[in-house]
Amino acid sequence: MQTGNCWDPGLIRKLNEDSIFSARFELQTQQGTVEGGLFAVADGMGGHNAGEVASALAIRSFSAECLSSLLEPVSAPSLTVMADAFNRANSDVLEAAEDRELQGMGTTLTAAVIIGPDMFIAHIGDSRCYIINSRETLQVTRDHSVVQQMVDEGLITQEQARLHPRRNEITRVLGYSRDASPDLIHVRLYEGDNIILCSDGLYSVLPDEKITELVLGTTDPRQACSDLVGHANLLGGPDNISIIIVRPDNLPSWQALVNAHTSIRTG
Repeated sequence: MQTGNCWDPGLIRKLNEDSIFSARFELQTQQGTVEGGLFAVADGMGGHNAGEVASALAIRSFSAECLSSLLEPVSAPSLTVMADAFNRANSDVLEAAEDRELQGMGTTLTAAVIIGPDMFIAHIGDSRCYIINSRETLQVTRDHSVVQQMVDEGLITQEQARLHPRRNEITRVLGYSRDASPDLIHVRLYEGDNIILCSDGLYSVLPDEKITELVLGTTDPRQACSDLVGHANLLGGPDNISIIIVRPDNLPSWQALVNAHTSIRTG
């Protein structure tokens, strides 16, 4: 499994309120050793430095809870583990926000657990997970935002949403409510898939076509991350930019998709 990541403040904001997490591991199963990983991007919001606190706290809480459960000899299904870890992270952010200086803080959180050819995603907010390969660019997650609702209602196009003045209005985040259930998604991965987790500081600046071009333009995910940040900053770098790229090994061939049925891709 190859990975790369970048964490950049952009050119306008002095403080980087994003947080990222990337860890690889091996699971011993009856079928042998299976390579896996946990990856997450969080984009914080709030006054002063509260956004930075919220994203960092959510990432620490979620990753610790998730990894400890996943690596137990007998663990619950991955999506259940991730949902429980989300609840723990949400509670921790809410508790920390009782401090007067941190009141009103919140954060997006988009996380992926990859175990062999299976990817499990938990998501809230408007950070994103993509699958990019030579055949397609697939946005796996759906933004919890005002502009996404407008797109769903046919009021604006996806391209108009990228530049819409209300694009920063998020409808669901961690830390604002006791009820912060994430979207839970299972996706089967295939040979040539690149998994990209990113904050809106990337996709609000670069269209999907450019992101795809840069991701597929190099075999090194670290270089791809650097290229993406560089191009976003060339276009003004108006926001913090966080990116994780994962290229799993030993995936089934694309032709196997004909017999696969998931919530995202169907044969």
